[in-house]
Amino acid sequence: MKLALPQNMVSPNDLRNMRPKDRDEAVQKMLLQVLDLNSQGATIPELSEQTRISRPTLASHMKTLVATREAYENKRGRLSFFYKNGKVVHAKSTECRFNDKFYKFFRLKNDQGKFIYIQERQIDEFRATKVNGGIMIRDEDFVVFLNELRNFGAEVTEHESEHNR
Repeated sequence: MKLALPQNMVSPNDLRNMRPKDRDEAVQKMLLQVLDLNSQGATIPELSEQTRISRPTLASHMKTLVATREAYENKRGRLSFFYKNGKVVHAKSTECRFNDKFYKFFRLKNDQGKFIYIQERQIDEFRATKVNGGIMIRDEDFVVFLNELRNFGAEVTEHESEHNR
């Protein structure tokens, strides 16, 4: 199947001439654009054939995008289909900051339902924002999750105060 590709896609030759960090960012941005244009999903072989980027490189970047919850993977037999992880329905502008890390909150909607998405970000040494990871919780599970998190926090605090006595 022929994938729709972004018009402003960086050529493989241009990618080779970039610094490694810039190259990684460019490939991941391009992959998210491709996934956004192809709601039916994309496989590593399709991506490799049309972008002329090696399968191992694409697999590594897709693994990162899945780990940071920018994309998700759906296995069908031996093939993995990758999808952009939903449409942001609401992005809360408030961020929780802890030194050089901060958390951003989103509401996502995709074909698997509605989710609360909490993304951990960090400011690197070049003052660029880097996504470290994220967690998605189904809307219907969020209150239970929050209660369990609150209980866990209370247990940790109680344990630490006992330990410090």
